[in-house]
Amino acid sequence: MLRKIVCALTLAFAGFSGLPALAGALQITDDDPIAVVTVPDAWTTAKIKRGVEIRTPDEEIYLWFEVVAPGEIDTLQKEHNGYFDKEGVTVTGASETVKQEVKGKAWSFTELKAKSKDGDSLIRYIAINPNVPSGKIIMMTYWASLDGHKTHDAAMSAIIDSIAYK
Repeated sequence: MLRKIVCALTLAFAGFSGLPALAGALQITDDDPIAVVTVPDAWTTAKIKRGVEIRTPDEEIYLWFEVVAPGEIDTLQKEHNGYFDKEGVTVTGASETVKQEVKGKAWSFTELKAKSKDGDSLIRYIAINPNVPSGKIIMMTYWASLDGHKTHDAAMSAIIDSIAYK
């Protein structure tokens, strides 16, 4: 199943016609400008400690892009687990981690099936190695309701396709 997801994401990187209009590029962090990402105008963005948080207008998708050193991944994971616990999210299943090269960079995909007070949801952790001298990686965390995942699929594909490394 994860192979299908990875293949679908890879195909999405090729781009789509008729995608929603996208706002200007959003730098993932000011302190360590490794990459920029472009999000739809109507989506909410906020700077956070290690990067940016992005939400759909209907709040069906929460997306985080964070720049971390490899040794900080466990800390980041614990922070996210704490957030998900606070939001009443329970992980019900996990996939194997799949590694793949995307746009010339090493990506690692892990998907978790989850439940929240609003129903079934999906959590994805995608680690992107931009091959920068600092050795830091971009951790993209995606949390979506299953309906939101379907509704915003084209916009998410455009966001992923927009990632540009500095």
